[in-house]
Amino acid sequence: MIINRTLSVFLLIPLLAGILSAQPTKRDDGGAGLPSAEVGVLGGGDEITLRDSDVEELNGKVFQIGEDGTIGLPIIGRLQVAGLTVAEFERAINDSLKVYVKEPRTTVASVQYRSRPVSVLGAVTNPGVYQMTTPRTLVQMLSVAGGLRSDAGSWLVITRKDPRETSHPTQPGADFVTGVTEIRIPITGILNGSDHRAGMLVVPNDVISVAKAEMIFVMGDVKKPGGFVLGDREQLSLIRALSLAEGLQGTASARHAKVLRDSAAGRSEIPVDIAKILDGKGPDLMLLPDDVLYVPTNTGKKIALRSIEAAIQTGTGIVIWRR
Repeated sequence: MIINRTLSVFLLIPLLAGILSAQPTKRDDGGAGLPSAEVGVLGGGDEITLRDSDVEELNGKVFQIGEDGTIGLPIIGRLQVAGLTVAEFERAINDSLKVYVKEPRTTVASVQYRSRPVSVLGAVTNPGVYQMTTPRTLVQMLSVAGGLRSDAGSWLVITRKDPRETSHPTQPGADFVTGVTEIRIPITGILNGSDHRAGMLVVPNDVISVAKAEMIFVMGDVKKPGGFVLGDREQLSLIRALSLAEGLQGTASARHAKVLRDSAAGRSEIPVDIAKILDGKGPDLMLLPDDVLYVPTNTGKKIALRSIEAAIQTGTGIVIWRR
């Protein structure tokens, strides 16, 4: 082995024994929940490129941290490095190399992170698992995933691994503290910046879940049938649902509509007199998520309308022929 500034072999043996028995330890964060500083630490799977012009065995070489958090290096052997920052890792290497080199100057040239996955799931444009190469806030992670889809719901949930492996239910408006593994955050406050948690730092292994919005459906003889997002509302009035569907067709049977509603007991049908509601003679009905408002066609009206249309077309043809 060609290394300048070598020590005497007689001094090397006892010093080497001391170095091998000493392992760098993971930083103690005081047990106060999950600090944002974890974004900047090394972990299992990360690939590290070292630079050291004096130690050929390390210079320009790529080494990977094992799943057990250790890394195997020539000359030094295995070091426990998971949980260390890059600066702490460099210090640990140079402390170990002092046995062989008088003034070691090993540095980290680059790090390919594999241990910082953040999952963004649900109603986002590009759901998936993203590696954090730099600290990111909640809003930035949503942006990385392409932003929210139009059918995004009114809440998102962040699930974070609890170091004490205790589990507590989701608490609306909660912040991460010891023992809390989930927080539920209103999306409206995140988007308009009124909720300070929009700027909270996401940490590795967080899971951000954006649920799809609850919907109601308007079908049948309306101008624009389809599904409509409830947004931040838990229910929607029948009149507002009809306005979203752009109103009734002229052939609609407004007095014989019905709402189809699923429950644990099965599907039920609720008769609805839309004409009475629109005339202000009956109470408006509140539609719940997944309700289907069905407006049938008045067959008599439809036949009469077709007859009128046929008569108009015939009359127009006669006029044209006479001319």
